[in-house]
Amino acid sequence: MYMLITIFLTGFFAIGVKLFVIQVRDAEKLQEIARSQYESREIIHPIRGLILDRNLSILASNVTEYTLSVDPSVIDRPDTVAQFIARALGKPYKVIAHHFRDTTVQYAIIEKRIPEELANNFDGWSCYGVRLRPNPRRRYNFNALAGPVIGYTNVDNRGQSGIELEMNGELSGKEGFIVYQRNARGTRRPEVDYPKVEPINGRSVVLTISQVYQSIAEEELALGVELHDAESGRCIILQPKTGEILAMANVPSIDPNKLAEYSPEKARNRAVTDLYEPGSTFKIVAMSAALNEELHAPEDRINAEAGKWLYNPKVKPIVDDHPYSSLTMRGAFEHSSNIVSAKLANELGDERFYKYARNFGFGVKTGIELPGELNGDLRKPWDWGPTDLYYLAFGYGLQATSLQIACAYAAIANDGVLMRPFIRKWLLDEDRNIVDENVPQVVRRVVSSETSRIMRSFMQGVVDSGTAKLAKIEGMNIGGKTGTSQRLVNGSYSNKSHVASFVGFFPVEDPEVLILVILDAPKRGYYGGSTAGPIFRKIAMRIINSSSEFAKKPEPLYASFKGSDRIRVPNVKGMRAGIAGQVLKAHGFNMEVVGRGDIVADQIPNEDALSERRTSVTVRLISAAQAREGDLVRVPDVVGMSLRQAMNFVKSMNLEPSPMGSGVVRSQTPVAGELVPRGTRCTLDGEARIVTANLY
Repeated sequence: MYMLITIFLTGFFAIGVKLFVIQVRDAEKLQEIARSQYESREIIHPIRGLILDRNLSILASNVTEYTLSVDPSVIDRPDTVAQFIARALGKPYKVIAHHFRDTTVQYAIIEKRIPEELANNFDGWSCYGVRLRPNPRRRYNFNALAGPVIGYTNVDNRGQSGIELEMNGELSGKEGFIVYQRNARGTRRPEVDYPKVEPINGRSVVLTISQVYQSIAEEELALGVELHDAESGRCIILQPKTGEILAMANVPSIDPNKLAEYSPEKARNRAVTDLYEPGSTFKIVAMSAALNEELHAPEDRINAEAGKWLYNPKVKPIVDDHPYSSLTMRGAFEHSSNIVSAKLANELGDERFYKYARNFGFGVKTGIELPGELNGDLRKPWDWGPTDLYYLAFGYGLQATSLQIACAYAAIANDGVLMRPFIRKWLLDEDRNIVDENVPQVVRRVVSSETSRIMRSFMQGVVDSGTAKLAKIEGMNIGGKTGTSQRLVNGSYSNKSHVASFVGFFPVEDPEVLILVILDAPKRGYYGGSTAGPIFRKIAMRIINSSSEFAKKPEPLYASFKGSDRIRVPNVKGMRAGIAGQVLKAHGFNMEVVGRGDIVADQIPNEDALSERRTSVTVRLISAAQAREGDLVRVPDVVGMSLRQAMNFVKSMNLEPSPMGSGVVRSQTPVAGELVPRGTRCTLDGEARIVTANLY
């Protein structure tokens, strides 16, 4: 009896110890193991935010695709299920049936990237062991338009380059989840003890770029690269007063919808990632610094050494393309004299020259919201050799990005004030409210207002009578500078490989648009004035003839975002017909075409008009040649200007002003925005009435 009692007590004690271990010591660990067997957590993906241009045209949106998978080990009637799936997907039965044969497999993918219209065939049908899982995917509405700038996403819908990468945190949102319980057969049901956590959708990003300007820049740059047989090209359009990037074009470019064709060469945004020696465009530093320091007046003459200056008998002489015995400061800039630039830099000295170069923004990042931006390479004065200052004066011995050059010239266009460039305008929440806004930021004053004015007049001379005559536009005062620099090939400068560039702005009196064009290694001509200059002219002509989108602030809330039946008509003027059709379709409109050609010259209803969804917008087409050559001119809005200002503005648009009365313009004919032939007489009335407009 004692032995039996002892055995039973020992057994009960052992059971008690084991219960303590299970229910107390290892309780949490065992509960977690149990949960993994009967509970599962499913991630709910948020909707990625949109990417839009400054006028709220959608550049990057989302589509839903589906993945169909099966568990052959639990499907009761595999033949019947396979037949249904084959009919729903439009696939042969044999292609589907072979996925059901191996019953040891618990997860077999039948089809990936099923479009939504095919997935609708499974509505109302369910089968244990068959799962149709939605997968969000990015769609780029204009294909390759601004591809390197916008970037692309991977299979997990996460940004990999461009804006998609730089602003991935804002665009992605925050994942939610739902907890399920499984019974012995694997059937799932939501766990009532765990609340469903809804995802937070990503914010939408509104860019400063204009889809119209971007299209123009890419089209004309591609034509220029092909015409001059260049390796690549890049173009930046920005607004000097604010620093807003209106377009940033790269050739070659990437289509984010076709990642099978991806290559690093196409995906690179050369405007911020590629460094080059700027050549003569860097002469802005020495010239403006010498004027600002009052070392010389604009008309002071400087010995140009008849085109060849042996400043040091131990090194090669500095030479000019065109020999001059002497040049004024103005003439030296207009004719791009290396010798005069080197002499000015020598007068400034190492420290002052370096200070102005840094103040213009060279050697430091601009801070734009794009990945991969480089600092450039501007060495400190104590690292310079005895000849470095002379060569820096005309753009050799340093490296800069295209954006740094554009911003430096924008400072001159902006009365001597350097602005921080930016490409993100707004962040919108899910209800399309503005939650964050980028505002123009002043970096520093680089030169005085007077120096800026003189430099703008010098740049106008470059176009009117200097090295950039091919960039000239009749009736519009253009200011600019050419650049031609030799490239390093196998460690030495090659006279057979060059970088050709032109940077210009207009109108000179009050610059609104700055355009930089760069061609890498053009084989048919290599001077900036004869290669990049004409590309600038074509882009500028098309911008002048399109509506001034950059000058008006788009409304943050378009009715189309709210699901209203009355929405604002998008502006498609200046777009190619195919792109215009895509834009109108994306906003819920049909397109009717009048005339023949490639470019939209006009539209009815006009932009920003409220109209019913699914109505038609009539567009009038003209040829690309007409658009480039400026056969048609868009009448500017001059109401409210002084009569003198209005006359100058109208004349700059290739129209003939006809003033009536005096004072402030109260009305005009033709009306603002109307497309008319060049030379049209525009009657301006300072007494609240207009007579007529006579067409030549």
